[in-house]
Amino acid sequence: MSEHIPVLVKEVMQLLEPKPGDALLDGTLGHGGHARAFLETAGEGSRVIGIDADESALVEAKKNLKEFGDRVTYIHGNFSNLPKGAVQAELFDLGIGSHQLADDARGFSFTSQGALHMQYGDHENLPDSWIPQINDLARQLGRYPDADDVVNTLSPLVLSELIRKYGEERYAGVLANAIVAARPITDTKHLVEVIVASVPKSYEHGRIHPATRTFQALRMAVNRELEVLEAMLPQAVSILEADGVLAVISFHSLEDRVVKNYFRQQAKSCICPPEQVICACDHPPSLTILTKKPISASQEEIAKNPRARSAKLRGARRI
Repeated sequence: MSEHIPVLVKEVMQLLEPKPGDALLDGTLGHGGHARAFLETAGEGSRVIGIDADESALVEAKKNLKEFGDRVTYIHGNFSNLPKGAVQAELFDLGIGSHQLADDARGFSFTSQGALHMQYGDHENLPDSWIPQINDLARQLGRYPDADDVVNTLSPLVLSELIRKYGEERYAGVLANAIVAARPITDTKHLVEVIVASVPKSYEHGRIHPATRTFQALRMAVNRELEVLEAMLPQAVSILEADGVLAVISFHSLEDRVVKNYFRQQAKSCICPPEQVICACDHPPSLTILTKKPISASQEEIAKNPRARSAKLRGARRI
């Protein structure tokens, strides 16, 4: 299993300010890197409630955090349904793990051949997709669709909308038509071949691989990542104690936009429409924003861990 290196650990600890007795809700526990830093920094009486949808990640986390014993609680599940009980700190690292990318059976990577799966783990109680046809497909199948279902079932129009919405791919329409014409798409290698053959040659020599945005879109749609993020944020604030800090690490603009907009909304004393002269919402602010701009990794960290290049950390304190 490929080693997963947690990003922005020092910056996260500076934001959370762990103290003895504090409890951290780590909504994306992974292999436990951030959790370890929190427990070591906070010291006596501190604890971590760790959630992860990937059961194999929890297995590794239990090994890595064994020395902390019952100070760590492990929960297999999705962070769209947070446990009850107040905490003093919360962290959500929204990045895909290196161990997940390295597992060909999951089909996350466009650099190797694998099944068109792209699910983090066993899905349960996910919020509805922003794309109604995916909800319809789930009802027809009697389960949450994986990437194979999405790629080989949806219409060109819906597939184009999906790739554009979740991947911000400018050639979404071209790619959707090409994918439908090439059905059945059998695995990740086949999908990459279809994508590369469909886009202009100049796109092949761009900053990112031609398949990057399409694979991102499929992964986000299958796991309903933005929908889960939207469902999580109000819950996270509701169980955060006064003066507690919520920190979120995102890795692309769509996630960062959701977090930024939510923090801004909850920091306002009025959320009435701009054209409304007199406030009628009676909206009490619940957060104080701690990061006017997102915190990025240092050049030193990026040199050691290139994955940190796109990481953006935002934080807010509960009023």
